[in-house]
Amino acid sequence: MKEKALLVMAHQGRSYIKLIRAYLDALNVTCLVVSSQPRDEQDLALLREHSAQVWVLPEPYISAQGVADVLQEASQNYEVLNTLATFEAYRLIMAQANQQLSGLDADPQALALCMDKFACRQALHAQSLSEVESFILDDAVLTQLQQGSQPYFIKPRRGAGSFACFRLSPQLQMADVQRLQAQMQDDKQFAAIFNGQFDFMAESFIAGEEFSFETLVLDDECYVIGAHAKYLQESMGTTLEVSNSLPASNLSDAEQRSGEAFVAACLKGLGLNQGAYHIETRFDRQRNHWEIIEINTRMGGALINQSVEVFTNGESFLKLWIELLCLHCDRTPLKEKLAGLRESQRRASRDIDFASVFISRYGEPGKTLTHLNIDRVSRQPDIIEIPVRVGTQLAASERGIFLCNALWRVTLNELPKSLKTLPAMFDAGMEVGYAD
Repeated sequence: MKEKALLVMAHQGRSYIKLIRAYLDALNVTCLVVSSQPRDEQDLALLREHSAQVWVLPEPYISAQGVADVLQEASQNYEVLNTLATFEAYRLIMAQANQQLSGLDADPQALALCMDKFACRQALHAQSLSEVESFILDDAVLTQLQQGSQPYFIKPRRGAGSFACFRLSPQLQMADVQRLQAQMQDDKQFAAIFNGQFDFMAESFIAGEEFSFETLVLDDECYVIGAHAKYLQESMGTTLEVSNSLPASNLSDAEQRSGEAFVAACLKGLGLNQGAYHIETRFDRQRNHWEIIEINTRMGGALINQSVEVFTNGESFLKLWIELLCLHCDRTPLKEKLAGLRESQRRASRDIDFASVFISRYGEPGKTLTHLNIDRVSRQPDIIEIPVRVGTQLAASERGIFLCNALWRVTLNELPKSLKTLPAMFDAGMEVGYAD
């Protein structure tokens, strides 16, 4: 009898391989990896340490044909249940492969529509799930919008790493947009996410406070495991998330329930009946109105995964997603587990003791990092992630380039105060240096 396995797609040698391996071990499922050409041999060594077998493709990006070839070879020794891609550029390849494997996943066409932000907005608008107007940006549209009085927001039709998301200004010219499009095409790490689509779009500015709903869907049933409150800063030519908290103390129990119902309606309207989603929203409390910002067909970045784990006392978002992907028999136990983890359910039963506060700090594009130290931070984070190695030249791109992400576990009562004190304390103690 062949061993059951999950094939993980690693982008240029990078993945959550240590976590994935631990979760798969608990399920008695073997970890297999296919990677595009790594930029650092240390990353490849880590993949080999934590995987039963690794296939390295010669290109900088994984292709659908490359995955198909690996699956054919792997099938000789393993029963591959499903594939997993945490990197957005491979999400459609993952869904197409899972369709062939008959594994649990969303329909690739539904995912493709959702990942096209313009098409997604149009679909939501057509079903009265969004009031936001949207336009593909060109000279005529830009001139028309700048002559009006309504505020608009500009962003790429396909997004990556908070690249170039900003308010429309009277000074913006199409030459500025073309410069950003050139950056998109030249970005060696993220170019594949754009999938050859470099249009920019304008949409009505969405008022309200921002939240992200960490959501799993199993057999058409939507489970919101947690809703993060997001705190933003306009910097480096884009809009960056600098702080998050889970739960969102600025949402009442009733508002949480209405947000969960809204998210479920949007996913159903888009035909997303399976999978994992990081859904960014805004809530206009004055109008009691929810709007989608975007639906990411994956788990959230930074420390979203670990934040969920703190909030649920041990069930990280990635762990739950892997459990869904590896289902091959009775689905009832996982459905009951997910139902019990719903944030609205846990709020109603007063089953929330701990919260997370995490912050993200970003590097200066184009500069070489020479020093990064947090030893002087007076209250050390419970979790710290530093994805950039000293000596690395940061991409010259107007997207969020993570220097570090730091998370603290706090009690629910501590949360409001911690949101103010922890970021200030961290910034006072963090040391960052760049080459001249």
